[in-house]
Amino acid sequence: MVGIAGLLVDLAVLYLLAPWLGWYLARAVSFLAAATCTWGLNRTFTFRPAPGSHARLSIGREYLTYITSMLGGAAINYTVYVLTLHWMPGAAAPTIGVALGSCIGLISNFTAARMLLSHRPTQERMLPLAQWPAASRGALVGVFTDIDDTLTTEGAITPDALAALAALKAAGLQVVAITGRPVGWSEPFAAIWPIDAIVAENGAVALMPPTHPGEAPSKRYLQDGSTRSANYARMQQVLARIEREIPGAHRATDSPGRETDIAIDHSEFQHLDDAQIAAVVALMRSEGMHATVSSIHINGWYGDHDKLVGARWITRLLWGRELDAEKDRWAYVGDSTNDQRMFEAFAHSIGVANIARFVPKLAHLPHYVTPGERGAGFAEVAAAILSAR
Repeated sequence: MVGIAGLLVDLAVLYLLAPWLGWYLARAVSFLAAATCTWGLNRTFTFRPAPGSHARLSIGREYLTYITSMLGGAAINYTVYVLTLHWMPGAAAPTIGVALGSCIGLISNFTAARMLLSHRPTQERMLPLAQWPAASRGALVGVFTDIDDTLTTEGAITPDALAALAALKAAGLQVVAITGRPVGWSEPFAAIWPIDAIVAENGAVALMPPTHPGEAPSKRYLQDGSTRSANYARMQQVLARIEREIPGAHRATDSPGRETDIAIDHSEFQHLDDAQIAAVVALMRSEGMHATVSSIHINGWYGDHDKLVGARWITRLLWGRELDAEKDRWAYVGDSTNDQRMFEAFAHSIGVANIARFVPKLAHLPHYVTPGERGAGFAEVAAAILSAR
């Protein structure tokens, strides 16, 4: 029915415009009108999303993508139309040319439409945690995890998540938290959580638990002191500019504990909409900074590090091993856009259920997703790992 409707629109516009534009130019316009008609009908009826699924592309972007995807079929369609006019003189030639061209181009056009408009919501491409093979879980040597909204719920680590960390350590696995939180915020947790290290500020600072009760965690930096000092001064200027130029943007409350990055609060105590978040990211990048968005903050820094770089660094630092040689024996658990480099890098990457909020914005999804959110989701990951050992 959609194809017939498109054909009728094609013919109607062609015969309407041909007296002014001629049979060749009018056909180009009529094809665009027909493609627009079929796009609207396909997205509304043929390939409409399932109830409860996440949003597709924006309507403008989807339309442009659809029309672009039709160009191959359009070339075939128009070529057949022109050849028909050339080889079949008579009043019926335009109608026959449109019909023949549309039929021959139908397969390629329908295939392109199906690929775009029946594209399954991205969340559905994450496998349920239950489908994570037991052999893969049993071969793990360690777990990297985000902190905010992965281990924590409403800003605090939950008892089940804390017990899960302890159980993983007791089973002999190496456990490292990698976070965008500042080193000052992370220090107390590095001292008491059952983990091997916290890598803070998106890979820039490592905190190792004290060897004796009452001692402070040991601290290691990825950058040297002079580089950190110079970068800090530049970052404070950028931070002031953001607060000055972007309405509603304010530094995160944990900023006094930051040494190698800056952070703008978008969901912890302040709320920024998507446009404001995008403006902060754009300003940071215009100043030459790396910028990423976590579940609560927008982080910016100078240097080539990120969570994956931090994971490689801490693996060498603590165990003298190269992470890239054993990535298939590590899992990563996260929940937001600043985890997607890790999602891409690790075959055993897991999102806790609240990742659904960020799914439309993720270029790289985790391979698995938990039933539970936040700390409960992390506890489910730990249980799955331990059940295979």
